This record gives sequence, structure tokens and C-alpha cells, in this order.
Amino acid sequence: MEILFISCGNMDYDGRLRELVKVCRELGNVTLFSYGSEKMFPGHHVYDSGVGYKDFIGNTVKAARNVKADVIFADNRRATIPALLINRKKKAVLIQDCRELYDSKQFKELFNKIGCIAERHCAKKADILICANSFRADYMEKHWGTKRPIVFENVRKLEYDENKIGKAEELIGPYISDDEMRIVSTYGCSVDRTNDVLVRNINKIDGKVKLFLVGSSGKEDEETIRKIVAEQEAEDKVVILPQMDQTELKYLISRSHIGVVNYNQKDLNNKYCASGKIYEFLYEGLPVITTTNPPLKKFCDDHHVGEADDQYFNGINRILKDYESYRNAVKTYIGSHRIEDNNAALKESLRRELSI
Repeated sequence: MEILFISCGNMDYDGRLRELVKVCRELGNVTLFSYGSEKMFPGHHVYDSGVGYKDFIGNTVKAARNVKADVIFADNRRATIPALLINRKKKAVLIQDCRELYDSKQFKELFNKIGCIAERHCAKKADILICANSFRADYMEKHWGTKRPIVFENVRKLEYDENKIGKAEELIGPYISDDEMRIVSTYGCSVDRTNDVLVRNINKIDGKVKLFLVGSSGKEDEETIRKIVAEQEAEDKVVILPQMDQTELKYLISRSHIGVVNYNQKDLNNKYCASGKIYEFLYEGLPVITTTNPPLKKFCDDHHVGEADDQYFNGINRILKDYESYRNAVKTYIGSHRIEDNNAALKESLRRELSI
């Protein structure tokens, strides 16, 4: 089976994309169009991050003319336009992964509205739909009027590049002390994700803690966070670091104690979030502090691997007070939830749908 896979994600950083490609490669021969720094396998067409969306569409459609395709896989909203254009001639089986859940009404920008319209149009035409959790599957079936999507959770873990571990140790080592509990957020200084609330409440957390804010941050957000840090006199408690590669991030998280998983609840995509970050923390053995979005709260309540608290400090204090109990719950959970099993379930669902 020949699978033409289209994604505007970056293979260097996008864990869901990597797992979807793994599954597809077990089903057939994959030709992948995506962003990234290097080809991951034969048939991977890599675009540099500087290539704009219009050029991505044009180059992909042109290159796909000579690619045989029994299946076209559209990964996320931005992939739907090139997928639909290519499939006008290919007439292949169309698979769409709706990893996000946006409504065009929430956007003012024409570009985003067009993206939502294209996604919904593609979802109506798709032979097979995939989404990231049962909350989203329920919503799409009820409000979009589609068939029920296959649920493929964002189960993933970070992996080391052995050649980069020394660099990671050199970068992170100076920030680590033996007598502290380390808390990690991989959303940088994002105020939209309420990291400002987290920093503002840092002094309400019991004991000696250090908060790492890792990731790309807008200038305004970073200025806001730095101002709050100064107001709280918490310069020794908050470390702001840029976006890290997998090895650097794994090195930091594996030497930390609590992971932060936070979203706003202003729109459908965030309210019914489908976090892969929660699994990255769990697979490194860390309990999590989350916001009270329905999927996150249910996950914490069902598995006791963390606490949901929009103000953060009460939940973190509960975790710290009974830390080993939460750690043991994490060990129990990851012992019975393997990435391979999650991927295998999707593979079998696709096999049934494709009759192979």
C-alpha cells in the first residue's frame, strides 16, 4: 500500500506526527511531506522552517504528481488544502487527523477562518477520521455531523540522541541544586496558558522549589513574567530557558519532580485539550499539576497521577506532601499504558477501515 502523508508539522518537535508516521509505515510504503531539519527515511520530503505555507502547498502538490498513492493522509488542519487538491486526481482513500478542535467563529483573521472551513470540508469527504480524545470525538460527531472518529491519544515519550547528552548536561547542569524540588513547564512564558498565575503563586508553594519555564516565548509574555518574578522577589525560584530539542528536554525533565500541563478554557481546542505533554512527563516518572480542563481533571481523578488546580499552589503542595504516593501512581499507570499498545490499537483500527 502506498501512503502519501502530508503534514505542516515539524518532525523534530512534533511527537504526534512521529507516532502517526510510525503507524503508517507499518501499514505500507510512506511518502512524507513535512517540515524538519533532516530526512528521517527514504521518501521523506523535508521543508525548511522558512518555507511559507503557500510554497508548502505548491511544492507538495507539484511533487505529488509523480507519487503513487492508495491512501492520502492529511495531518491536521493546514494539511487539508494540499490533500484535497492532490486527491482531486488521485481519488485515493482519504484519512484525516483532526488533532485540533477549532470553530471558524472564534477567529477574526480570514486565513484562520479559511483553514477551519477547509478542515470541516475535508472531514465531510474523509473516508477515515482520527482525533485525539473521546471528548473531541463526541463533539465532532454531534456538532460536525461526521462519522465517529477513531480516537488516538497523544501518548508519546521523549527520546535521547546519545550524541547530544553532553551538550544537554552542559546547558542544564548549572541550574540544578540537590536540595530543591524542580517544576517544569514546557510552554515558556505563555500568559495564555496562565503561567503568569503559576509564577505569581510561586511563593505559596511549600519548601524549596525551582520552576523552569522552557520554550519559545513572545516578547510581551516574557516581559510580563519577568516583572512578576521581580515583584515576588523570586529570581532564585524561576528559570526562563528557550525551546529545547528532545535530548535537552528529556535531560531536564528526567531530573525534575513535577510537570506542568496547562491550557486556557477560552475555546474548544483548549477546553477539550488532548495533551501529549502529560505523557512526556509521566514516562519520565513525574506527577503532574494541571489546569481544570475536563480531560485533564478526569485524567488526574481517574489515575491519581497529579492534581488539577487553576491556581497551582494548592495542588502542588498536595503532591509534595505525599510525593511518593503520586510517584507510585505514575509508575503503575505507565506500567500498564505503553506507547506501542496505543500505536497498535490505531494500526488495527486503520487495518479494519482499509480492509487490509
